[in-house]
This record gives sequence, structure tokens and C-alpha cells, in this order.
Amino acid sequence: MSVIQLEEYNDGSILKKLKYEEDCPKMLLTIVDFALSDVIQNLMHQLDLEFESKRGRPAYPRTLLLIVVLYCFSIDISNYTKMEDECKKNHFLLIATCGLKPSRNSFANFLNKSDVKVIKKVFVATLVFLNDLHFLDFVKLFVDGTDMLVRASRHYKITKKEVNALIQVNEWELLHKNTPQSINHTIKGLKEKLEIHKNDEKLCKTINLVLKRIKIYNTRIYEKKDIYINIMNEKNVDNVSITFPTTCWMKTKRGIYDYAFNLQGIMTENHIILTGILLSESNDRKTIKYVLKDIKETIKLFIEMQKEFGERWNYKEIRRRLREHILIADSGYFSTENLHYLFKNKINALIMPKKLSEAHNNKLRRENNLKEKRNYSSKKDFERVENGYICPDERFMRLIKVKTIKHRKPHKDDGLPDNCKTKRYFFETYSCNGCSNIENCKHKTFVIQSTDLNFKMTEKFLNKRYNTHYPARFSRSEGINGFLKGDNGVLKLIGTTDNAVNNEIQLRNTIYNLTRLINLKDTAY
Repeated sequence: MSVIQLEEYNDGSILKKLKYEEDCPKMLLTIVDFALSDVIQNLMHQLDLEFESKRGRPAYPRTLLLIVVLYCFSIDISNYTKMEDECKKNHFLLIATCGLKPSRNSFANFLNKSDVKVIKKVFVATLVFLNDLHFLDFVKLFVDGTDMLVRASRHYKITKKEVNALIQVNEWELLHKNTPQSINHTIKGLKEKLEIHKNDEKLCKTINLVLKRIKIYNTRIYEKKDIYINIMNEKNVDNVSITFPTTCWMKTKRGIYDYAFNLQGIMTENHIILTGILLSESNDRKTIKYVLKDIKETIKLFIEMQKEFGERWNYKEIRRRLREHILIADSGYFSTENLHYLFKNKINALIMPKKLSEAHNNKLRRENNLKEKRNYSSKKDFERVENGYICPDERFMRLIKVKTIKHRKPHKDDGLPDNCKTKRYFFETYSCNGCSNIENCKHKTFVIQSTDLNFKMTEKFLNKRYNTHYPARFSRSEGINGFLKGDNGVLKLIGTTDNAVNNEIQLRNTIYNLTRLINLKDTAY
């Protein structure tokens, strides 16, 4: 099949038509202008080449579908059917599509089948535009993670036992094809097997397990058995989502557990998304290695596109800025795994220590007359400060020595680098002169357990020179989540495949940066 040729797109007259329209949304004008730029046209041409065959009905131009999807995302439409309806009733969108009305399947295929690398470049093109206007800065990078729900029921999952039962049913040639007649045939065959193997306790358990959820024992799900097994073994879990096996079981912002992706968003100081990546990690404790890899790949791609399509030749400045940057994250990233990866790659970072985060949150609860989060530690009365602690009698306690913990039995620290091993840190009161409790004092010495990496990051965070950077984190990194999730704090991805959701995130990030571009330029058409 070929692609429909639209002269209005080729000569750029479609943008002029929209400009003549009174009250045309500024966002739509920006999207069309962006889509008709040389860099995006080059990328859309690559996608259009998939339809070189002249057989069949002509396909819609990828530029047209890109415009519609971006605009619908910008007005909070996250449903293929609603996108189709918007193309029929929105006067300005009808002009932008030259009167064409793509169906929901066209939008689904666009996200499902478009090359992920090409769609990633669509997002990176926004960085080229922002850089040409001197809006891009890499001195401070803010990272944050949030849950992205998928269109998969939290109850529609499969266990290891059920996968093994699926294989057994296939050996008996009793898998059904999801039709009533086929399901009845499978049930009948299983009951016959139950009678034949009534003395085999193990097989009887397997058959009864199958009969409880007969609908999942079909040929379509059997084709994915290797995917289910590999993911369960890789993650060391007992079950995965049938619809979206690559997702993880995680606690969402709604307070319940569900299957979702962990979206890692990285934002610059002036509220521009540098990159975003979907991960199958239930929390942020092991995500830094993926984040840094994605930043590196994005910057490499950005410099290549800047050279080819950009107006500025500031490649050396970009590389220098990246070498000087500081990565800022909340306490969810405070783990030995993340800190060691940052140390190994010589990345300057500022991560809020968990203990300081808990103390800060309790302080906010007290100020708002809320119940504090309970802390059972006997050390809660010792305030952590730079280079030491403040005892309950308000005396400074300094670090006097550090001892490595020796384990008689095999321990999780065995084989780890020295700076990742848990050690004992001994603190002692610097001076007790004038203390009213000097004779009965029970805390002249104080001991904590920590790794060198965790201790040094805590010291760094308490240093005022660095601490001034952290308060800016909330409005930046949380700003991404607020934009994507809207008022109710929930976003369910429209895509139903891994390819689709990855493309969707890149396009949602594209809309964010285009919105930011409008704000920064104060564009007026």
C-alpha cells in the first residue's frame, strides 16, 4: 500500500490556513509547525517508507497521525475511539487533517508499529529546537520516578504453576481457541484425563488447577509461555500479568498494588524534559544505572541531530556542561546500588538520605498538626548534622573512628567493594563542659552502622553549599508527573504493547517540551 499525498503538507499551506482561523488553539499551531519542520518531515518519511507497496488502500501520512495524536494528548484525550471522534467534530483538527478522518485502528497501528528509535528522535527534536533558542541547560538534572498504569487488570495474571499446567494441557492437545465449543471440548477432555489419572495425585491437582481458570488455557496464551517463564525467572517472582508481562507489581500513587511501569523522568533546571524511560522496576532503588544509560544515549542522539538539523554548533559546550552537571534525586534513590553506580561512573549527585527525609517529613507533620510517622529507633533523639550528631543535651558529637564489621558466617557484604560494606561509625561528645546532665549522661558515645558511600552522601547533603540545590527538585521532577497525570494523579497508558507504550511516553514528553517552548518563547501567532 502507498501513502496518501497531501499537497497542503508538502508546501506548508496547511499552517497558513490554520493561522487564518480565528481562535485556533496555539498548541495546535505549534504542533503543526513542529510536524512540518525539516527534522520531523525527515523522520516521518522514514515511517512512510514502510508503505511503499502500491497494493491495497493508501495509508494515512504519518505526519497527519502524529499531529492528531500529539494534539489529543495535549487536550487529555487518551483513548483511540475518542481520537477518532475528535477528528470528526473538531473544526480546527479537520483543517489540520485536510478533511480526512482516520479511524481508531490507524492511531493504534501508529503507536504499535512505528519504529521506537524514530519516535524517540521526534522527542529529541524538541531538544534541538530548545537548544537553538538558548533554552537548554544541563547544569542541574532532576530525576524522579512515578507509576504508569497499563490497560491490564490487576487480577488477570498467571503463576508458574499455571504456566506448567499450560504446557501439560498442550501435550494432551487440549488447548482451546477461546470459543464456547472449543472450551467445552477442553473441559470434556480434562474430565476424561481426571478419570484416567485418578490415582496420580500430582496430575489430579494440575487438572483441577486448569478447570478453575479454564479460559486462560488457550493457544494464544500458550504462545507467550516462554515470555512468562523468562520474566518470572529474571525477576524472581511467582506471577506476571497475562496482558502485559513486562510490567511490575508495584504500589501506585492511589495506595493500592497494580501492574504498572516505573516512569523515570529527567528534567533540566528550567523545566525541560531531557529524557524519559519506562522500567520494570517496582521502586527507584536500582534504577540509576538505567537512567544514566538513557541520558547518555539521548545526549549522543541529540548531538547527532543538532549537527544535522540544528542552527547552533555548541557541541563542546554541551559536553562540557554534562561533565559539570549534578544529578538530584529524592530519598527513594538512596541505596547502596545507586550510590555505587554513581561513584563508579564519577557522577556528581545529590540524593536525599532516608533518615533525613523521615525527620523532615515528621517536622512537616508536626507543623500541620498531623500524626508523626512512628520511629522505633533509640537514635531518633540524636540530630544528624554535618560532620557528626547533636546529642539530646545539645552537645556536638564528632566521628572518632570507623570499624569494619567481621562476619563469622557468609554475609551479603561478602564480595562487595569496600565502600559498599556496612561498617560501624563511632561518635563521641566533643565537650561536655557546662552540661547539667554530665554526671548521669548515658550518651557520651554513639554508634551507627552505614556504608562509606551512604555516609559520604549524607555528609554531602548536609553541606549547605550542596543543600541549596535540593529545594528546586520538587517543582522540577514532580512537575513532570503533575503534567502527565493531571488533576487526579493517575495516568493509564493508552498503548497495549511494549512498543506502543514506549512510543506513547516519547510523544507525551514531546507535548510537554512543546508546551514549555510556547511558554519560554511567549509565542504569538
